[in-house]
Amino acid sequence: MLITKVVTPFLFLLATVMLSGCHPDNKTMGLDVVGYNHTDRDIGWFSVGNGGGGYLGKHEQGGSSCCASIPRTYKPGMTVKVTWGGLEIGKTQERIVAIPPYTPEDGGHFAVHFLRNGDIKVFVTMHYLENPHYPLKDDEAKL
Repeated sequence: MLITKVVTPFLFLLATVMLSGCHPDNKTMGLDVVGYNHTDRDIGWFSVGNGGGGYLGKHEQGGSSCCASIPRTYKPGMTVKVTWGGLEIGKTQERIVAIPPYTPEDGGHFAVHFLRNGDIKVFVTMHYLENPHYPLKDDEAKL
């Protein structure tokens, strides 16, 4: 009986923490990070803000992990630091990238695109690259 009284509140607390995930308050959203490598070089690892992704082979998508925590409400001028590295790339690199406008309804995942021309673009989106509503279009969208 004593075990039940101690364990039950602990399990409730644990479940609450787990369900809150990366967004413990209503002011932020926790989004899975998904990477897209449009380049001819493997990316050994990358991170975005306080969340990360794993390995991204050349012309592949992946690297999904939890979480990037961003404000639920977009504010003009928002940026995020993207850091990456790997054997083919050499030393660790980082860049500050502008976050385009989004709404809370867009909050499915945080997409990071390493483009062929060396640019990096990020999006908060419910869609994946194959979807016609995806924010990256035309030649830029090709892996």
